[in-house]
Amino acid sequence: MTRHSKVVQAFSRAKDSYDQYALVQNFVAQRLAANILRKEGTSLGTILEVGCGTGMLSHRLALHADQYVLTDISFSLLQKAQGQARGGHVFPLVVDGERPCFSASFDVIVSNLALHWFQDPKSALVRLAACLKPGGRLYITTLGNNTFHEWRTAHTLAEAPCGILDFISFGQLKDWLPLSGFRHVEEEWVTTTPSSALEFLRSLKAIGGRMPHPGHSPLPYRIFKRVMDIYNLNPRSSCQILYGTYHKPEKMREE
Repeated sequence: MTRHSKVVQAFSRAKDSYDQYALVQNFVAQRLAANILRKEGTSLGTILEVGCGTGMLSHRLALHADQYVLTDISFSLLQKAQGQARGGHVFPLVVDGERPCFSASFDVIVSNLALHWFQDPKSALVRLAACLKPGGRLYITTLGNNTFHEWRTAHTLAEAPCGILDFISFGQLKDWLPLSGFRHVEEEWVTTTPSSALEFLRSLKAIGGRMPHPGHSPLPYRIFKRVMDIYNLNPRSSCQILYGTYHKPEKMREE
């Protein structure tokens, strides 16, 4: 099974439990929507949302759009998002956000905590920027590479390899946004306090986030228990949230 298929399968299975456990995703969607509406005003034109999930960002922005193209790689999640963003101006489509099949036709492109699941996020950002109209804006959030550092540290102390994905660094996101226009990256930390390592792992599974690092093999039980015991000494789950913005010039320079 390809990585793409595994991601689709994991998120489709999580459709019924996602909203209950996706506290960080909901918080970031709220922050992102507020930031967009503050900068753009309440009339957003034509919007493309990449990786809509269950619609946590969609329902906050769709009312402000002339047309809202709602996309996800999971048909199951897309169906749930449709219930959050209704109207004749909303167009749901199953689309691989890494390879968007659109022309330069959007005033605003948004994506909340989906980029880190892409196989080639750098190329994806270039393709998404190409879908913007001149003067359009891309707003994107992603997990930073210091996310879940408590869980990673427990593995280090147990001298065991960690299966959590390597997420995107602050510098990488800024470098990967196109050079042709204005680009800006900010970060924010969001911390939750699971009761134990087991609850932390269950919450990841419930939102489809248990995709292991490529090539990682499950740890032997004795070592894995050691990791959990270390983590349980102070169970915390910290997420480094990166907010990236790209503003496409009204007129592209001629090379």
